[in-house]
Amino acid sequence: MVRTKYGNRTSSGGSYDSDSDEDRFFASKGPVKVSINQQQQQQNFQDLYCNSNTWSASNYRGKVINPIKVQEKQLLSITEHPNSKEVKIKLPLKDWLEYLKENTNKESSIPYSIERSSYIANVEDFNVSFKCNFEIHVFPEPISKDNKNNNNNNNNNNNNCDQVQIPLLPSTVCISSSTIQFSGKSDDESCIGIYQDAHSLFCDRVGTYNVELNVLANFLTPKKNGVGIALPKATFNHLVISVPRKVNIDIVEPLVRDNMDHLNYKRVEIDGKPYTHTIKTCPFQPTNYLKIQWTDAENKNEQQQQQQQQQQQQKINQIDLGSSTGSTEKGKAAAIAQSKTIEATKLNVEQNTLCSVGEGVIMILSNIVYTVVSGSVSSFDILVGSNIKVLSVDGYNIKRWDCLSPNLVEISTPEPNKDQLIKVQLTSSVESTFSLMISAEIEMDSTSGTINIPKGIRCSGIEISREKGYLAVESTANVEVESLTRDNLTLIDKSELPSELVSMSSGPLLLSYKFLVPKYALSFKVIKHQDLSVLVAFCPNAHFTTTCSSEGAMLTKCLFTIRNEQQQYIRVTIPHQFEVWSTIVSKKAVKPAIDDQGCLMIPLNKSSGTSSGIQKTFKVELVYKHTRDFEFLNAGTFGVVFPQIDIPISTLSISLYLPPDYKYGEFTGNAKEIYRFSNPTDYNDDEDLGGGDVYSSNVIMPQQQAFIPQSANVLYTSNVASNSIASFDTNEDSSSQMMGLKPIKVNIPTTGQHFKLEQLLVISTQIKLQVPYKIKKFCC
Repeated sequence: MVRTKYGNRTSSGGSYDSDSDEDRFFASKGPVKVSINQQQQQQNFQDLYCNSNTWSASNYRGKVINPIKVQEKQLLSITEHPNSKEVKIKLPLKDWLEYLKENTNKESSIPYSIERSSYIANVEDFNVSFKCNFEIHVFPEPISKDNKNNNNNNNNNNNNCDQVQIPLLPSTVCISSSTIQFSGKSDDESCIGIYQDAHSLFCDRVGTYNVELNVLANFLTPKKNGVGIALPKATFNHLVISVPRKVNIDIVEPLVRDNMDHLNYKRVEIDGKPYTHTIKTCPFQPTNYLKIQWTDAENKNEQQQQQQQQQQQQKINQIDLGSSTGSTEKGKAAAIAQSKTIEATKLNVEQNTLCSVGEGVIMILSNIVYTVVSGSVSSFDILVGSNIKVLSVDGYNIKRWDCLSPNLVEISTPEPNKDQLIKVQLTSSVESTFSLMISAEIEMDSTSGTINIPKGIRCSGIEISREKGYLAVESTANVEVESLTRDNLTLIDKSELPSELVSMSSGPLLLSYKFLVPKYALSFKVIKHQDLSVLVAFCPNAHFTTTCSSEGAMLTKCLFTIRNEQQQYIRVTIPHQFEVWSTIVSKKAVKPAIDDQGCLMIPLNKSSGTSSGIQKTFKVELVYKHTRDFEFLNAGTFGVVFPQIDIPISTLSISLYLPPDYKYGEFTGNAKEIYRFSNPTDYNDDEDLGGGDVYSSNVIMPQQQAFIPQSANVLYTSNVASNSIASFDTNEDSSSQMMGLKPIKVNIPTTGQHFKLEQLLVISTQIKLQVPYKIKKFCC
């Protein structure tokens, strides 16, 4: 029985009659006819789709999707049903231990094994057809000792098992037909389906399955000279492949040594015309991926000669023909003649290298861009100086890379070789452009010293016709870089550097060069200077608002604009007893704390992002009440002391609201009374300004100063607090205050006579203000 996507049918063979499996390649005449008219099909060649047909079968090998039983209690696997809700099941400890034991046994067991696999491949015009045969053995589940007696009663159902999915081929191949047999008979209960990106066998019986799949696979590259396909691992593996022309066939993965007994040629007549087919038959070891490549037989010898010439030319290229001593004109002519013989592959290379000078290490990033002018390339050779430590080689489609030490690199030069060789291999050939990034470093003996880059990073190979690039040196630490010597490097301005190289830098660019010859040399001196402490937090603007009622109750709000990099807390020193009402940071309530010295601590954020190259600011708001009320008399002196913080303040603005029932004189202290704030736009978001019933300040009105006495007989009272450290009022009897919780936002009233004061550059200084007052006289 043959299974297809259209139902069950029986496939019929072609008209060619033969008894061997190899002759099945010539059963269809269609592919051969198409190969005859290859010139007519070249116009559709660019539409050819190619891929490597890979997969990852290890993620679901032998996974069983069925409930797990624990002493007749069925537990559904939640992971197998992502849409199901969370389920909680209570089990005794004994049942849980048995469940763990059974689950461990199931996970450690392998439910199946593929004993034999055979693959018959036929290369056609636009794809490769495979006939795949698998002999699969499905095993019963392991039986625990406790359930052994129960299973003895169910011997009749011993052939049944949980459903098993066996991945066979990747889903990138096209299945034209399939046949499944169980114990030598046609199986209608099992089927071939897609499971996790793989064509898989779905079966639920213990025994031997024989599966035959006829599939179509794409070529690896548009050149149609190779094919790759992911396979399941089997114990015995056999391959037969046929190419409808005379070629040399190589098994690349897994590597199979060439044997002439495996290769034979067969002549076939189709429509009266003879054709030569190349057939290779060989076994191969168990593998997860099969890769086959073939080349024309008449070009094999030429390619071997070219490879030998390339190896010789690579050695010759290491010698500078213009500067080498002892070289003869005859040797130069021979080297130039060898370089001109091979012109199949030509590459242009552009290199952008950045040297980042840090503390005790020089980081090197080299972006190498290969441009294929003609031919194709699948590997690259890069030479690196011996004092450079290669960290990584990154790029698309890289299969592997190796860095060989100098003693393993064989280059016939007049001087002993001291270069390392990086060999990069790709998964497939490149015919356009390819870019790779090399990360390396040079370790310094100390933070200061002389750095020599005698040869740097350069590409190797006779296929490279031109190599140029740019080199830049930047500083990522507090170091000074001084250029000493350079060779084959031209000093340029940093504005001439390409944007790709500038985007790689993170610090100031100190030296900029360009080169047209990859054999450049650079020497520079690094001087490390001593670091100094810097300011990590700053307050550009601060605004203190204090409102005093007629009864003497005082409420203060401190609004800080902070720019912070490292500081964790802002410490606020309040020189009197107080009650904290609100602490807000970046419009979010935070919990304050107090240290051993009695300073109020408010946690800070770090400035996120930058605006025009400067860290962005955020707001810190503190509202507290003075525990001791001020006692107004008929006349006296009103005094107030504002908090002190451990962050420098650039501009401090003060808004003072006093009772309107008194006349006030001139303020004294370390803040100056003003008409308007110097930066009023910084407080547009503050609802305290411009709100409420406010009396404007009139500092030059004589009637406010006329009452100031000229005699010392008049008594003035002051409520200015002492300089002793304030105590934080933690009245536990108050039901409206609780410790350890986040506070709420509080808006203070702004009514009364409004006085504006300002002070610049407040650095760890307490602002003290005093003003004489006198009660207003009202006539009846």
